[in-house]
Amino acid sequence: MRTQLPSILLLLAVLSAVAFQSHATKGYPTPGWNRIKKVEDYHVQSIARFAVAEHNRQTGDKLEYVRIYRGYVDGQYYRLFIQATDQVKARKYEAVVFEKLWDKVRELVYFRSSS
Repeated sequence: MRTQLPSILLLLAVLSAVAFQSHATKGYPTPGWNRIKKVEDYHVQSIARFAVAEHNRQTGDKLEYVRIYRGYVDGQYYRLFIQATDQVKARKYEAVVFEKLWDKVRELVYFRSSS
């Protein structure tokens, strides 16, 4: 029985790795993130606009929100792919926003250029 335990543990490790890999390749950025199906939703739009406004406040940039073209949610975190213009050219950005809806708290975790 003792010699079978390491074999069983190895088998479980391999099966876990295969399950993780198949989940990671289904289009999710990382395990746990779920795609937002309706990015046109008012609440999601509001979070995207907040991300651009907060980025402008923190950096002094003057980006103007254009649209959100993809988004993911993981609990209280929103990962949004946003198009914004710097009054010359529209560019794509990635933002992560933390939101506690019941406390009316929103925090911009990061905002960066996305290619």
